[in-house]
Amino acid sequence: MKYEAIAPCLFGMEATVSFELKNMGIKVLNVSDGRVTFEGDAFEIVRANLSLRTAERVLIKVGEFKAYSFEQLYQGISKLPFENYIPKDAEFPISKAKSINSKLFSKSDIQSVAKKAVVERLKQKHKVQTLPETGALHPIIIFINKDVVEVTIDTTGPALHKRGYREKSGGAPIRETLAAFMVMLTPWRENRTLVDPMCGSGTILIEAALYGAGIMPGINRNFTGENLSFLPKHVWQTERNEALSQEKDVQFKLKGYDIDEDVIELAKENAELAGVGHLIDFEVKDMTTWETDEEYGFIITNPPYGERLSAEEDITEFYKEMGKVFKNLKNWSYYLITTLEDVDKIMDIPFQKKRKLYNGMLKSYYYQYLGPRPQK
Repeated sequence: MKYEAIAPCLFGMEATVSFELKNMGIKVLNVSDGRVTFEGDAFEIVRANLSLRTAERVLIKVGEFKAYSFEQLYQGISKLPFENYIPKDAEFPISKAKSINSKLFSKSDIQSVAKKAVVERLKQKHKVQTLPETGALHPIIIFINKDVVEVTIDTTGPALHKRGYREKSGGAPIRETLAAFMVMLTPWRENRTLVDPMCGSGTILIEAALYGAGIMPGINRNFTGENLSFLPKHVWQTERNEALSQEKDVQFKLKGYDIDEDVIELAKENAELAGVGHLIDFEVKDMTTWETDEEYGFIITNPPYGERLSAEEDITEFYKEMGKVFKNLKNWSYYLITTLEDVDKIMDIPFQKKRKLYNGMLKSYYYQYLGPRPQK
């Protein structure tokens, strides 16, 4: 059976999510703001959960319709085929409701009306008087945009950026999916030097190591979908085995520096939990004094900004110093994410690309400077 599914993501990352899905052999149906819609069977739904590096979750679409009133919401949901997905003993909370630019906006009321409609539909179709909700969890998510109601079942559980390796983190950590996105947008390959001179808890380097070693980001975590009635357990086992078979025995080294000794120890712990501790060298070092003799290499980093630096003058001076360090690197490429819109002017670096995206609710910019490639 083929399902229509949705992979939500941070704004600005949709093309990369689409690219990932296509690389898995999955048919992409539509790309819109913060969402990629695709078609897949049970194996492909599971594969997407295990393998997507830049999406936040995988939702099965039950149906959609327009609703301008709560009566229309109730009637619309009552017509959707929930019995094809939810058995009579399942637990089925309306786990999340979101509304944008729509007549219906009260999340609690949307959840209440939707729950009643689903209950009545399932009682009728399963021919029962009561629904015990003692079985497996089948979370329902409702998204209303411009009065179009989209009803889905969540197969992921905790969002996909929660890989399981970052039990602790330093101040203002970058989301794992965003770190993976930053790595995937560069031409870095395992045989090239990669440095994060302000690595914090190590997320960017860990995501680079997972990517370079072919380790699927969801391989060491659990999913709500493992207990969904329409995604059999043998499918999960088959796809996990396939994912494990794609892992590569690699010897590359990544380098991470930070001025805070405690943060470096935290980064080492996270890398070990992710299974890539042997691929990353972490060291206490001040970015403003860092230098290297290597002619070619990559820097991918999430420098401090906003709440991580106390005053505007501190921010400007810090980025000026960072610009001096970067410009002393011969033939290196560098990539950084920041909330500052004019970093190229402050750092005096002619970044070739500036991509706008959102780090959660925070408008950010991803700057890219690609240096010359090494001569063969």
